[in-house]
Amino acid sequence: MMYRNKQKLILALALLSVFTVMNFTFYYHYGNHGMAADQFEGFDHINGSLAAIVPNTVHYILFGTDSLNFISFLSMTSVLKIQNPDSILIHTDRDRLQGYYWDLVQNLAKLKKTQIQLALIERPTHVFGQPLSSVYHMTDVARILVLMNFGGIYLDTDTIVLRSLNPLLKYEMVVGWPQKENIGTQILIAHKDARFLKQWLNGYRRYQPRNWYYNAGQFPAEVLSKKPELAHREDTLLGVQNLIEKLYVADEWSSWKNFYSLHLLSRHHPDPDKLDETSVTLYKHPFGEIASWLLYTVEPPLIIDGFKRWKF
Repeated sequence: MMYRNKQKLILALALLSVFTVMNFTFYYHYGNHGMAADQFEGFDHINGSLAAIVPNTVHYILFGTDSLNFISFLSMTSVLKIQNPDSILIHTDRDRLQGYYWDLVQNLAKLKKTQIQLALIERPTHVFGQPLSSVYHMTDVARILVLMNFGGIYLDTDTIVLRSLNPLLKYEMVVGWPQKENIGTQILIAHKDARFLKQWLNGYRRYQPRNWYYNAGQFPAEVLSKKPELAHREDTLLGVQNLIEKLYVADEWSSWKNFYSLHLLSRHHPDPDKLDETSVTLYKHPFGEIASWLLYTVEPPLIIDGFKRWKF
């Protein structure tokens, strides 16, 4: 009896340790998709595999809010129209979302016959026993854990898709990594068993809360500099570089059409917060053209009916 009790105590402590380190709860579980982890040894990250090995599932993380703003609505609209994923998972600490933009997203998902689900999670408050210093660092850790559990495409809520990402689903791991910069975490594509994810998370054993972008961007760039075989590198077309001048200052920027995706840097420029689906059509800088194209040119268009209500 004493031995059994001791076994139960050890198991309980082990489980407590896991949830203390990660403090992260998944309510969905997907099995392996395609290749086993040991098959990635010698993987060709130049040409990729012959077929997709990453699920066409798009993930968002939404902490501390139960509604969408215009930019997050635009991001999800771009995903539904351009990427046409099998499913969208919104990992959130709220049990439901509501509001005008959420209703529009659900409406479009039904038209596109795309499953959109909420995955209830807790914010990771600690990593390897160390307290995380901000909600942004919590999200940094959460996105790695989401991909390790599910695989797929992770997007920040201010990142939009402009071309299908399907050609990139044939790689074990894809990162946006501009030349002479750190990697961008605003879009990540990964098989759930990608070797790089494990090494990236392990880097948080040396968490540096005061060095804002060390664990999220600098450390993974250092890893890939030494082991480039762990990921496929896109240095431009994922749009994770600083494009504020192109989006919100320039009069014209036709090259946006070449990009797979764009990070809108909505927290770094005041204009996105001032715009909505009506005023963006009058915005004279390239972001206005891009947003209007996504909303009104790409099928199905957003229209206004006689009751002044927006619908897809």
